[in-house]
Amino acid sequence: MKSALRCAITSALISCLVCQSVLAAPPSESPDAGEQHSQKAIEAFSAGRYDEAIVEFEAAFALDNNPNNLFNIGRVYEEAGQMENAVDFYGRFVKQPGVEIESREEALERLRVLRAIIQETKQPEDDPEPVDVVEPEPEPEPEPEPDPAIEKDKRKRKAMRGAGFGLLGVGAGVVIGGAVLGALAQGDNKKAADAGSLPDRLDLLDKSQGKALGADIMFGVGGALLVTGVVLVALGYSKPKTGAHVAFQPSFGPRGGSLTMQMRF
Repeated sequence: MKSALRCAITSALISCLVCQSVLAAPPSESPDAGEQHSQKAIEAFSAGRYDEAIVEFEAAFALDNNPNNLFNIGRVYEEAGQMENAVDFYGRFVKQPGVEIESREEALERLRVLRAIIQETKQPEDDPEPVDVVEPEPEPEPEPEPDPAIEKDKRKRKAMRGAGFGLLGVGAGVVIGGAVLGALAQGDNKKAADAGSLPDRLDLLDKSQGKALGADIMFGVGGALLVTGVVLVALGYSKPKTGAHVAFQPSFGPRGGSLTMQMRF
């Protein structure tokens, strides 16, 4: 729409300027007062010398005060692309006395069109730049101080887990040793049955009983150590109740050993 409007304005500009300059001709009693400046202005406009054309039209208006020269100056500014200056001179033209109604309407139409073009092509920098609002960063919340009782309980449970795994290892070794010793006792018992003399048989039986007793003791102690290790590991991974105490009491007898666990609340 803008380009079509400018083409229409350009094509009609020269003829309109000539027409307006005729309207702006000075009275017959002073034929050279503004005519020479008007003709020079038209020639300069035809050659594309817009600044010179404006100067000549202003000189013509200064001599004869013909408002049509103001209209012609607005047309030259419009063709030169200086829309704001064109609006200024068209506005001055419509306010002049004695202007024909048709010319006034044409000038008002050009004012509406040019003002719309100026508003539509307004530079973005004319608009105020948005101000970036920087929100303050929230202050980090202070880390809560560790509870000494909780830290102490964590250390205790960690120690219980370590002791429990250690007892599991020792208990497993003792049980394996008891199994080996029991196997040796059975071997001596078989040898006693095959012994050729009574003293050899009695000696082998005595050794078999001693190894069997040792195996029983090792099984008892190893089993107790395994049970104790399992309990300690379980207690180490689960928070014990307040006031609970666990105690282990080993006991040994002629046929083996045992470990008694006591819990007090």
